[in-house]
Amino acid sequence: MKSSRILAVATATPPRCFTQEELLALSRYSDAQRRHFFTASDIETRHLAIDPATFDPAEPLDALNARFAEFGPALAQQAAAAALERAALEPAAVDFVVTTTCTGRLCPSLDTLLIRDLKLREDVQRVHVGDTGCASGMVALQQASHYLRAHPGRRALVVAAEICSAAYVLDEGLETAVANAIFADGAAAALLGPGQAGPALLEHHTLFRSEYLPLMGFTFPGGRPRILLSKEIRHVGGEMVEALATRILAAHGLRQAAIRFWVLHSAGRKVIDHARRRLSLREADVTFSRGVLRRYGNMSSATVLFVLEAVMASGQPRPGDYGLMMALGPGFAAEGALLQW
Repeated sequence: MKSSRILAVATATPPRCFTQEELLALSRYSDAQRRHFFTASDIETRHLAIDPATFDPAEPLDALNARFAEFGPALAQQAAAAALERAALEPAAVDFVVTTTCTGRLCPSLDTLLIRDLKLREDVQRVHVGDTGCASGMVALQQASHYLRAHPGRRALVVAAEICSAAYVLDEGLETAVANAIFADGAAAALLGPGQAGPALLEHHTLFRSEYLPLMGFTFPGGRPRILLSKEIRHVGGEMVEALATRILAAHGLRQAAIRFWVLHSAGRKVIDHARRRLSLREADVTFSRGVLRRYGNMSSATVLFVLEAVMASGQPRPGDYGLMMALGPGFAAEGALLQW
């Protein structure tokens, strides 16, 4: 069966862009160890849906929920509209929409708001993927790919929207300080369907390591979403990326040298470092992932689509080139897809 292609990818961020120095000042951390998480992150700027004049690290839960409700759907609509424009398609051309987020809850859900805001058809099919963390952009792509395999010739829209500033907590935990130093707000959209442009999604693969389930996710002290981010992720993540890449390559009879583009989720400096070493990659192989981390930080599920957008916008892919796209998330899970231009 012919694989669907990623026809267009587009991204959106809140208008306010902060330097790491500005965010360190807003965080109110004074000790050297927590300040180091900001200064040694390899992140230069992040976009956040906050007003520095009124931001309070101890703001009430209602304010966090209101931030997600205001900015999550708006950024989703902005990214999706841009993807449709890049593909030169009208909203009525979309047959299936997949939305995902892990940083807020809405009812009606994000997909229904997007259907309204984009004026999609009243009979459009939809699904919302929730609580799958940084890997859920890949899970959403997988759901879109499955739909298109079952319905050849149709088109699917994937949208990941994350307002990580709606999950801000200030406490004594070192892992909380790490989360506050790297996460940011953003949305990304991918349009899939028949065509000649863009990479084909050849196949998806998933790898679970349930013994590491406690390493990543959310806790909810007092009802506030608090990101759980163990320092062991960098080691476990590198091992899982290597294992998943090995499985994908073996399934298609490919050698690692066949992969020209490594579309790796920009989880953090040390996660990228460990993945690069485990896979024996050149620094040039992770330049797109590092570039997204440097300019935007970690936007959870949307981040890997930011990396894919950067690859596609570079003009470097040639017909026949392979790419390997991977992200890590709670579960503990690694999600990957083999691409070919």
